[in-house]
Amino acid sequence: MLRLLIVTFLTVSLPFSTFAQSDEELNQVSIVALIITSGGETQVSVSVTHTLESLDAQTLTANAPNASELRSVLKRFTAAAIDTDVALVYYDGTVLKIGDRDFVAPGGIELRRPSDLLTKAIPLSALARATALAVNGGAVLVHSSAQDIQLIDGVTLVETAPEARSGTSPILFADTSAALDLADGLEAMAKTDGDIDLGDALRSLAGLDGVSISRLPSGNAMLRKMPVPTVAQMPGQAAAAPANPVDQTATTSESETGITLPQVGDDSASGQAQEESAAEATLPVANALTEPDTTEAETGTSLEVLKAIQDGLPRSQKRILQRHLRNMGFYRGLIDGIFGLQTERAISAYQESVGAPVTGILNEKQLEDLSD
Repeated sequence: MLRLLIVTFLTVSLPFSTFAQSDEELNQVSIVALIITSGGETQVSVSVTHTLESLDAQTLTANAPNASELRSVLKRFTAAAIDTDVALVYYDGTVLKIGDRDFVAPGGIELRRPSDLLTKAIPLSALARATALAVNGGAVLVHSSAQDIQLIDGVTLVETAPEARSGTSPILFADTSAALDLADGLEAMAKTDGDIDLGDALRSLAGLDGVSISRLPSGNAMLRKMPVPTVAQMPGQAAAAPANPVDQTATTSESETGITLPQVGDDSASGQAQEESAAEATLPVANALTEPDTTEAETGTSLEVLKAIQDGLPRSQKRILQRHLRNMGFYRGLIDGIFGLQTERAISAYQESVGAPVTGILNEKQLEDLSD
């Protein structure tokens, strides 16, 4: 009953547009999201991930990372956040405190002294600063799930949102009892029609039992903004006169039929994103998915060589491959030119769809098809 009330409340309270939606809704907001769990995937983390993907967010997941892996993932996410409209982090795990500082704790962390948090954990404020780098800011959503961590003197368990800090995004904190309600609330938000404002969404979620928030967003950040509908000409309405009455052969500009997905920045040492031409963003031709593929044995190239070729591709080319895989529905991760587990799974799904051996590594023909 409580979840039904939550869904109803969020559905009617979030703003929505008044025009009819088309069969294919388009979100004009670019979103990147980082999903972190201290252990394996949970029911809540999977639900949150699917909800964010339904908003067309580029998602990066990290399940049970250690401190070093978490820092690396956060670096990738930070580079991506700079060039997008909104950045979101969802953390499912334990938050610990020493003094006035809160830390997200990797799974299996062992503490011998309070200072271990400085080397074995990540400050919660680091996540909030990363999301604040997005053009319109963002938010950190925390599900505090107590793990089997042995607390020591000087270290306490955090169960409510911390005080707001300058230069950080809002932090919304849900205790263990509110986890499923938080997931249901986010899902209800994503299913509403029309535009979605981040501030309104956080305000609604903060009203749930067991949920607290550091502060509400100060700016106007949208999680979804629908395209403005085309105004149809009313029956009997006279057409507008041409700008030049003498020239009756003026032509109109050609409309765009392609849809360019949001791109994220390049986090290379130079810190400068590589520009890509419009030709590089062209979707692969349809028959590339239907033509029979060849096996590695038929091409005469071993998987080791194919992996070396794939790994040696420039970052700009890898982003093209990720974008094509995303356009075909196989990839939901960051378009950042870094091939990790999410890209490997997307390649495997693509290979399965074309009847090719599933290796997670592209052969020469597949590279050519996805690079057109």
